[in-house]
Amino acid sequence: MAKIATALTLKSYRPEKYPNPALQWHYRILQASALEEDMPEQPEDKTVPKYKSIHQRTAALAYEWGTILDQVDVPQQIQPSSQKRKAVTNGKQAGESAPKKIKKETDRSEAPSKDKIESMVQQGTLMTV
Repeated sequence: MAKIATALTLKSYRPEKYPNPALQWHYRILQASALEEDMPEQPEDKTVPKYKSIHQRTAALAYEWGTILDQVDVPQQIQPSSQKRKAVTNGKQAGESAPKKIKKETDRSEAPSKDKIESMVQQGTLMTV
């Protein structure tokens, strides 16, 4: 397999050598409409792999690799268990409901009655502003 990977490796890859096909198609349409030329039928895409070249470089190696794989005894794969795991979402398993949030009550004491306020003022325990 290493030989196949080596055969497919490009010796020098320069990204600027491959123009953006969508952008080139846009420019070609603009040029045709501006110069009143015939509209092109399909875009020219230089990013499409050269399949013939790939086949010429790797066909014999791929065939050799296939025969080697056919000769190797592959151990039986372990059968997956029939039990399914429950999906986990946000730390909870599927089917479980999220715990209800309990509102914390603030300590609200009731306002004292008018009589209690008057008695507190007379005793001096309540300060007036």
